[in-house]
Amino acid sequence: NDDTRKLTCILYLNPDYEPDHGGELRLVLGADSARNQQQPQHLDLSPEGGRMVLFWSDEIPHEVLPCAPHQSKDDITTRYDRYALTVWIPDTDPRNIQPKGSRFESLRLAAFK
Repeated sequence: NDDTRKLTCILYLNPDYEPDHGGELRLVLGADSARNQQQPQHLDLSPEGGRMVLFWSDEIPHEVLPCAPHQSKDDITTRYDRYALTVWIPDTDPRNIQPKGSRFESLRLAAFK
């Protein structure tokens, strides 16, 4: 694995964001055994302007959901773009990337079976 990203820091730059614009960050969480849920649950975070999100990128499975399409190709007043400033903090010691016995190991294993 050549990916050395350990920590992801995202600052969203979308001051006029509305829920129908899409582009959420999906974090995959563990299954809820108290509710007899076998599949991992997820948390979708909207890219609202000023929101900052930090998470262990090597251990928390995640994805960016697509932005909603424009109303029409001629509609230049409606934009559904997602802007963010992202910083990845790497770790050059491969033993620290996805360490065995981590408290998040079960999430990663469940998401990437």
